[in-house]
Amino acid sequence: MRYRILWLAFCCAVAGACSGCHRKKDPQPPAAQSKGARDTGAKLTASEIVISDQALAPLLLRGFYEPEGDWRWTARQFAVALTPLPGAEDSYLVLDFALPVEVMQRVHTVTLTARVNGTTVGAKTYKAAGRYSFFTKVPQSALAVLPAVVEFELDKSVSPDKGRELGLIAVAVSLTHTSEAPFDREAETVRARQGYQYLLAKRELAMPPAKQHEMMKLFHDVPVWRHMFFHNVQLEKSPLDLWMMQQIIYETQPEYIVETGTWKGGSALYWAHTLNGMELFRSRVITVDVQNVTTTAAAHPLWKKYVTFLHGSSTDPTIVARIAELVKGHRTLVVLDSDHRLAHVVKELHAYAPLVSKGSYLVVEDTHLDGVPTDPGFGPGPLAAVRQFLEGGGRREFDQDLTREAYIMTFNPGGWLRRKAD
Repeated sequence: MRYRILWLAFCCAVAGACSGCHRKKDPQPPAAQSKGARDTGAKLTASEIVISDQALAPLLLRGFYEPEGDWRWTARQFAVALTPLPGAEDSYLVLDFALPVEVMQRVHTVTLTARVNGTTVGAKTYKAAGRYSFFTKVPQSALAVLPAVVEFELDKSVSPDKGRELGLIAVAVSLTHTSEAPFDREAETVRARQGYQYLLAKRELAMPPAKQHEMMKLFHDVPVWRHMFFHNVQLEKSPLDLWMMQQIIYETQPEYIVETGTWKGGSALYWAHTLNGMELFRSRVITVDVQNVTTTAAAHPLWKKYVTFLHGSSTDPTIVARIAELVKGHRTLVVLDSDHRLAHVVKELHAYAPLVSKGSYLVVEDTHLDGVPTDPGFGPGPLAAVRQFLEGGGRREFDQDLTREAYIMTFNPGGWLRRKAD
């Protein structure tokens, strides 16, 4: 559907392309073309770029003019940065573009050559104006360095206005697979991660941090989250954080989810439901709290199958040791959501961080309390604890994964800690 819309707009644009030829715009690097995305610590990557999308402008390396509707003029030489999806399938480079009448009347024939990381991967000659799809196979050897620098070069161009060099009209470019391959979890995970990076970049273009904080505070002050139920068991979470957590569970495939702060058991039941839906039948949830008000949740069949409740303090050395013994040698995800005072959260961070598997997550919840802040009278709290933990050496093992905040309305800003894979 997206390309159909682009095509309708594009047909009109090409017809009037000549009128745009007299604008005095030299090719500029992406940083000069738009404000781009604020540096959030999350590296923007994409296997497909819609050329006019300002959020993806940092991936346009050179040779592009300002967007005009759903497309951009290019110079004779232009380049982008692309990250292909993983998998055993062959990768193909696809450029969706057009050669307008105004160009082809002057040059008559033009040859387009493509290179990936300096390796020539294809060339084709065109003899008429029109909409085209340049398609060529990319050898694995050309993708040794990622993101890949994908360069295009025309052997001819036109300069209708004081040296402003025009090549072609670019709509989209991608590194893609062409056939329906067997399900590839890694490739699908990369696709999702690219989507979160894109949302983060788009968010930063559209909304300054102060506005984001205002939205998070408003969501907190309107107590929708205090009236949420999962299978008739109450839980106090942002529904968008729950959505993000199911994606993390899908990606990391934990054998254990450790949760501190059970309350009525709604979130533990949600973790159990997610594991069951993914057919992770051998995985388990361990949840701990100083009080036991889990009667309703504990009667649920999924609780009985997946959940172990420990009654006591999450920082009690005996409980920590018991959990450590259970999860030893298993893929483990940890969620901290108990006492939110600084000293307690710091103790939890140091106690449970060693249990988190490489590539998995240590999620510190409710950092919005003293981070946004949604509760100015409270603190120091979870976010202060995260900062103290990272500055005290935790940064050697963990990164703050800001892509997990792509949906804006998170209760855990700065609290999505991903353990480094190596």
